[in-house]
Amino acid sequence: MYMKDWISRLDTILSMNGRELLNNAGKISHQIAKEKSELEYQKFKEERKEHQKYQNLKELEDDINRLK
Repeated sequence: MYMKDWISRLDTILSMNGRELLNNAGKISHQIAKEKSELEYQKFKEERKEHQKYQNLKELEDDINRLK
């Protein structure tokens, strides 16, 4: 079996599952994709930091209530 056979089989499986096939390299350059991913990761890190801060405050509040 050759690679072209596997490509054909995979395309058939994806088509049967209702997936669109990517027939070209796309329009977005590596640099644009990298910049976008870095931006999204920064957003994720900020959200995670805010969530952690909220969790820490909640734990502190729970500890204070337990001590009362």
